[in-house]
Formats: sequence, C-alpha cells, structure tokens
Amino acid sequence: MGTSASSRGSNSSQPLVPAWADDEPGKPLPKPEAQRFRSFRTAFGKAVAGGGHKDDLRKALGHFARTATGGSAVGPRRFGNVYTAGGGLYSALRDIADGNAVPGLDPSQFVGRSTDYFAQALGQFLAGETADADRINAAVQEAVAAVLDLNETFDPAALTDDVISELLSEFLSQSVFQAIVEEAGGSWDRADDEKKTADCEQALLDLVRVVVDKSLQQRLKGGPKGFTQTEIKDFMREATTTAWSDWESYQ
Repeated sequence: MGTSASSRGSNSSQPLVPAWADDEPGKPLPKPEAQRFRSFRTAFGKAVAGGGHKDDLRKALGHFARTATGGSAVGPRRFGNVYTAGGGLYSALRDIADGNAVPGLDPSQFVGRSTDYFAQALGQFLAGETADADRINAAVQEAVAAVLDLNETFDPAALTDDVISELLSEFLSQSVFQAIVEEAGGSWDRADDEKKTADCEQALLDLVRVVVDKSLQQRLKGGPKGFTQTEIKDFMREATTTAWSDWESYQ
C-alpha cells in the first residue's frame, strides 16, 4: 500500500464518472452535487486522525457511496476498465495454469523466475493504455503479493481454482480501495504519525475486502469449471454494486 499521498482527489465540478472509465457509456449521468466530496473527506479525515477506527471509516464510506460518487447506480460505473482487466486477468490465469498460450503474453518467460517477476509482467500486460493503467497494474501486483509468495519461484501449478478466485477478489478489492484512497485527497494529512496512516489504510482495505470477497466468491465458488471474460466482468460489476449498496446504509 503506502498510496495515501499520491493524489489530491477530484473536484466537485468534474463528472461523476469519466467518459474513458464508464462501464455504461452513453447512459446519462446525474449532475454532481455541489461540494460532493466535503462530507466524505471530513469524515475520512477523522478516521485517519484516529488511526482507522471502524465506525469512523464506515461513516466515511457512507458519504463516499451516497454523495461523493453518486450512489450505487452511478459509482460502480467508474470501474469499466477494471472490470475489463478483471476478465483478462481470469482468462490469463486460467490459460497459464492449464499450459495454454496467452495472446500477447509468453508464459515461458516465467520459467525459473520469481513470483515477483510474474506479478510485474502480469500487471504490465493487463494495464492497457487507458488512464487507469497505473491503478490496474498496481492492483494486479498487490493481488499477487497478497495471495502468493513473491520470493518463491513461480509455479503455474499453484494457480488452482481457489487461488485464481482469491486473486480476482483481491484485484477488485485493491482497485476499489485505490479509488477511495485517491479521492480522500488531503484528508490523509490529518494523521499526526505514519503509523496512524498505515493503520487506516489497512482498516479501509479490510472493509473493502469483506464486502467484495463475499459477493464475488458466491459467484465463483461451486460454479462451472470455467467462466467467460464477460461473465467475470459481470460478477465484478455486481460485487462493486453490492459494496456501494451496503455502504449507502452506513451512517
């Protein structure tokens, strides 16, 4: 992690969803509320100052979902590129695990290399050329680091169905977490020491993981042997919408 100082966040005059990231292009967007980030950033600043107390973070997430991002019918549209990358991630992982060719990626380059090298190559492959490229690259690498041992030699046999499911959940969680971190902007300055910042980051990521993992794993576990990229995109979109719907109820 350690991403809290990387962005000052959007301003209220910007559209709720950038056109290049919209999962529903062409569908009208509501007009953003004036000062739509104020309540979220105020509440989040309190959470940062307190080192990430759960109640404070829940309140901040409520403002983030309801007002800052336009609610569950709008906020999840921001992740169109993430959903597409998620479908590509699933397909690439399944092909590597099964020993199949991956268009645009040579799995033979991973032979004898560390899992860290695999994470970096996979992140670069899936990042694409949109303005979300850095976020997607980072989320892929963080997901691999959270699920696999970066210091071990990469073994395609480690990519079992369960591990692939974990990687998908972690990728989506990291992507959503990163969006919240960036929009919090100057709220991160409220911490009076680095430990509080780190504790708040971890607590936030854990809250995101809980709701994303629950929704996504319900779709991935116990289903057919394989899914299409479109199905994975739909599952991720559904999990993100579920998260926003849950957070909207946080007061």
